Amino acid sequence: MTKIFRRLSFFILIMMQFAFLLSIFFDKMDAPLVLLFLGVISVLVSIAYFKAPREEERFFIKDFYLILFSITGAITTFYINTGLKFGPVIAAGFIGTLASFVPSINKKSKLLKELPPAVYCGAFVGMTSASVAPNLKFILFAGFIAGSILILSKNIFNGFGGKLGTIAFTSIAISSIILYTLF
Repeated sequence: MTKIFRRLSFFILIMMQFAFLLSIFFDKMDAPLVLLFLGVISVLVSIAYFKAPREEERFFIKDFYLILFSITGAITTFYINTGLKFGPVIAAGFIGTLASFVPSINKKSKLLKELPPAVYCGAFVGMTSASVAPNLKFILFAGFIAGSILILSKNIFNGFGGKLGTIAFTSIAISSIILYTLF
């Protein structure tokens, strides 16, 4: 069951990457060097992904805490952003900075070492504009989805930049589709 979820999360992340690359491709149709560069980069990233070693691990309680950390980061950032009116960058920076100090409380704890990325992924979710995310219920749902995707992609794209932002964007997109079409 875990392998199915991991493959599904990989498929979602790859589709997001290709959608992004296709938008660049169609925007730069008249620049063959840019298109060649995009093609080479896409092939190299795909090869690197399949060659990269991955560890499969499954800890239900630990994963549950990571979802809670993501939700906490999303809600606090959204509140600081919209409620206190500090803006999204200041709010995410503040929450991310606070989260970065938590592992120093107990340096032997493996759970506390995984807290900063989960909280910061949630902080990216909390940066969403109030016009897209009208209330805390939306952010709570999007934070849950972001935490779930973070768990499913725990050993995918390690060392690649933009993973947390891509997860946050994907969770906001999925939340928007679900909440605006169903409710």
